[in-house]
Amino acid sequence: MRTRGPAALALAALLAAAASPQTPPAKDPPEPAKPPEIRWPTEIAGKSSGEWMKMLTDPDPAVRESALKVLPGFGPGIKKELGKTLLTRMRFPGEGGEKDPGVRITLFNTVAAIGFEDKRDEADAVIILGRTVDAGATGGLSRQHAVVTLGMIGSKAGGAVTYLTGQALGDTSYETRRCIARTLGQVGSDEKSGPSLKALSALSGVLARDVSVAVRMEALQSIVVLGPPWRNVLPPGGKGTPDLDYKGAGEVAENMRDRLGLGKKKVPVETDAQVEIWCRVVLMRFDPKELNDDNLKAISKHLVPTAPAGPKVQALQALGLFGEGSGPRLDDVIKVLDDNDPLVLTTALGTLGGMGVKAAGAIPELEKTEKKLAKMRDDKLKDPELFKLLEKIKDDKERQAAKDSIAEEQARRAVVETIKWIKDSKPGKPGGDRPTSPGGSGGAGVEEKKP
Repeated sequence: MRTRGPAALALAALLAAAASPQTPPAKDPPEPAKPPEIRWPTEIAGKSSGEWMKMLTDPDPAVRESALKVLPGFGPGIKKELGKTLLTRMRFPGEGGEKDPGVRITLFNTVAAIGFEDKRDEADAVIILGRTVDAGATGGLSRQHAVVTLGMIGSKAGGAVTYLTGQALGDTSYETRRCIARTLGQVGSDEKSGPSLKALSALSGVLARDVSVAVRMEALQSIVVLGPPWRNVLPPGGKGTPDLDYKGAGEVAENMRDRLGLGKKKVPVETDAQVEIWCRVVLMRFDPKELNDDNLKAISKHLVPTAPAGPKVQALQALGLFGEGSGPRLDDVIKVLDDNDPLVLTTALGTLGGMGVKAAGAIPELEKTEKKLAKMRDDKLKDPELFKLLEKIKDDKERQAAKDSIAEEQARRAVVETIKWIKDSKPGKPGGDRPTSPGGSGGAGVEEKKP
């Protein structure tokens, strides 16, 4: 049985209207109701926000820490009255700030949760956090939490890039170095001037060579997020299209060539398959001449049945970033449509969707995959135990919703939507004029059989 499409439903409505008696014109529909306003508490545990704030100077560090944990519960409105107090507590111990290391960590967490209303307070806080990051050779947990807090402040903490790229890069904790790599991707770009060259240099030259795979991966993903540096400065508000400075991007590209064993410097060559994939992504992103079949082939070599799921997923995501440019490797993506790992399949569908018109050759295989998933769904529905459970649901709509939630049916629908997406695609416009992505709500009007 086929569901009625939107056009059929509209026609039925028009016919019904024509046959019915004339009625007065309908009034304009009422405006949607506003969501209920969140009412933040005026007291917590019988104390007002002011009383909790006074506890921040209590001699007992446990009391100060408890107050810091409670204060965010009063909601965003508290940042106005609390900002100056937090800033004072953030100062270094010798400058009248919080002395207890554990309470100081909680203080940074509270700052990250609440933030500052006054821009000058926020700027001063960034300097204090930056100094904390740059203090001492080992740093400890205070450094790590300061790094995370800077990341939560975002691009407004751009002034901390100098601190983040100093001696903290040599912290003995790989987790702290990983946090630095992630935070540089969060704070290392300005809406007017674009990515920071200092951040890109540290990410590609130091962190991308770290002994920890986790740090290297985080660094490469931050580089992708930041993108190449800009040649021009945008007007206030960040409106306009920047010209990319590929000359300035040369250092990053050369660092990637070195990691791939293609450069001039004798540095350790990347040995982790997943990190190596992202080294090539960065290389192609920062040097357009490198967006060639050699690099695409080196990525898609992981799309074979015997490869682990991790590199497969990373390779598919990497190819997806280049959209139609990855079209020459279509056959390699098609190979993994039969993969037993659901994540591999769903990632492959996203990659094919990104290829747009270049993925047209995958439609026959996608149709085979859809039929296979439909059979798997039907076989599962025949399972006696599942059948009994479904029969207990008396409401037809609820029963159908339960059937639709079966993993095989969810995957089948994603395949159907991807096929439609590819068919609707135009050159330079994956999915055509639709604003949604494969697997989203854009295919709500697609007619298909119900299980």
